[in-house]
Amino acid sequence: MANLSQIKREKMLAFLEALKEQHDDDESLMAINQIEKELTAKKYGLVWEEHEEEVDVKMQTHIPVFTEVKEKEIVGDSDSDKCNFLLEGDNLHSLKLLEKTHKGKIDVIYIDPPYNTGHKDFIYDDCFVDKQDGYTHSKWISFMEKRLKIANELLKSSGVIFISIDDNEQANLRLLCDEVFGEENFIADVIWNSRKSVSNDAVVSLNHNYTLVYTHNITAFTQKKHLFKLANSGEGFGNPDNDLRGAWKADPFDSPGIRPNLTYVITNPNTGEEYLPPKGRCWRTGEKEYLDYLADNRIVFGKTGKGKPQLKRFLSDAQNKGATPKSLWDDCGTATDGTKELQNIFGEKIFDTPKPTLFIKKIIDLAGDKNALILDFFAGSGTTGQAVVDLNKEDGGNRHFILCTNDDSSICSNVTYPRIKTVITGKREDGSTYSDGLPANLKYYKTDFVAKDSEEIYDDLLEHIEEMIQLQYGVKIDKQKYVIIMDDDEMDEFERNFEQYDKLQALFINQDVFLSSSQEKLLDNVNTYMIPDCYFDFELREAGELW
Repeated sequence: MANLSQIKREKMLAFLEALKEQHDDDESLMAINQIEKELTAKKYGLVWEEHEEEVDVKMQTHIPVFTEVKEKEIVGDSDSDKCNFLLEGDNLHSLKLLEKTHKGKIDVIYIDPPYNTGHKDFIYDDCFVDKQDGYTHSKWISFMEKRLKIANELLKSSGVIFISIDDNEQANLRLLCDEVFGEENFIADVIWNSRKSVSNDAVVSLNHNYTLVYTHNITAFTQKKHLFKLANSGEGFGNPDNDLRGAWKADPFDSPGIRPNLTYVITNPNTGEEYLPPKGRCWRTGEKEYLDYLADNRIVFGKTGKGKPQLKRFLSDAQNKGATPKSLWDDCGTATDGTKELQNIFGEKIFDTPKPTLFIKKIIDLAGDKNALILDFFAGSGTTGQAVVDLNKEDGGNRHFILCTNDDSSICSNVTYPRIKTVITGKREDGSTYSDGLPANLKYYKTDFVAKDSEEIYDDLLEHIEEMIQLQYGVKIDKQKYVIIMDDDEMDEFERNFEQYDKLQALFINQDVFLSSSQEKLLDNVNTYMIPDCYFDFELREAGELW
């Protein structure tokens, strides 16, 4: 079949080549080359107008950094130096910094981005984007693409991202994710039954949301031992014949495909009736294996013994293997449940349409193990943070989270942070008791900036190194397991007291510290990192501070 568009394009490109021969001035050639570039650009997939955000402009002249707000640190587990993190600021700045500390390290990402409904859910350059804007979709796609590209870099090879969305941008998001993550890495488009009541004032009552699921690398994902399996509830299992092996369920003995060695006659010993596999199918096993199953009382012939062959599947085996989740989720709460959870913490409705913790718990439990690191860079009310610490309490897990959110309408200050604080400490903002509390720690960072033209750029960046170290290792710098050396005197003191650091995990040394030969030997078996260039190498080279 002829590609008519390609034929037209080749004719236009040939014409441009002729124009190049007639116009050899730089201005004309640049214009012709630009036209060629547009003609040869992508011809299939999602196409949009690229837009620049204020956060992009800011990074042209400034380097984003984190500043810890120490008075907002929460210590709910004094026996652990491990921390969770809440990052306040534009999530693009936070993602740029996370790219330095967590590239290829995140197990699970969940995000609930703006749905671009044309109301108040999507702010672009501090302005609400409404449906009258001719570029409403392009702006949203451009906004999302920058963030999803970094998200893909942050995922482990077997990592998984879940993105909630509704009808406004679901189709565009699916195409965008196919580009960013790769169409081959698509796992599912989960339908969440988010609403039980019916909206009678609508043409069709909208009772669901979508959650697109992608992995970084489908091969690595399918090799995971923990592969999207739910605990089997035992529903449908029984033991009508009192089998000593316990409850069982009868599965069909036939399977898809036509294979001669799996196609043979099976005779019902109760009725003498003979069976062949249904049309287009074969039996599950060869005849010898079937006879072994029959002798082992693993074959049944319907409830009355007069039907076709079926294979017993025991509940014990099913529980070990887990149950495959469905693409329709109607068992993990509703938006109303999410609202009630927040009201229980704040005493009033304080946030529109929060996700219920049960929904996020299901995602975390499916996609990560008990030591998973979970990132949510559209953290909103903080449901993901609560889901992580709640789930750890329920199953003894050691998961940790990183939440990113801006402070528009004081959401981070007045909703996200107080919610996490209440869940960890067990005390509401008004001092009343919410729970017994949960063992977890939290550090609170705010996005800050260092000017690229600063004459003191090296020292300016060095002031924010402790935040980067703590974030990368998920710890608090405790001067025992994690130690920072800023000058020669501190290095000399460290050497004199080295025997005291029997729990040392990592040592971070200012690159200006001069190490003696004895100190270099001392550090032979110590994880040592030079700072600040281990985080800001590119920026310092750009400023001429490194060669």
